[in-house]
Amino acid sequence: MGRPDLDKFEPRAIYRNSYTGEIVEFLGIASMPELDGEEVGVFRFVERGGYFIATNHGYSRGERFPPAADQDVDEATTAEWRAFVEGDDS
Repeated sequence: MGRPDLDKFEPRAIYRNSYTGEIVEFLGIASMPELDGEEVGVFRFVERGGYFIATNHGYSRGERFPPAADQDVDEATTAEWRAFVEGDDS
C-alpha cells in the first residue's frame, strides 16, 4: 500500500511540491523495504537536482503535488536532464 494519489501521477510530468514550492518531475513508483514495502512516488527536483521520495506519511500530513504551470518550469534545465537520462548527445 502507498499514497492514495500515486495513480494520478504521470511519468515525466511536472508538479509542484505543496510544502516547499519546488518544481519536481515524477519519475515513477518504487517499493521501499525500509518502509515495510510501502510504494512511494519518486520525483526529481527540476532546478537543483537530487531526488525526493513521496511517502504515505507525507500524504497524511497534507503534502500534495499539483501540476506545475508551464511558466514555472525552466525548460532548458528539464531538456538537459532528459537528454542525460535518455543518453542523447546533442
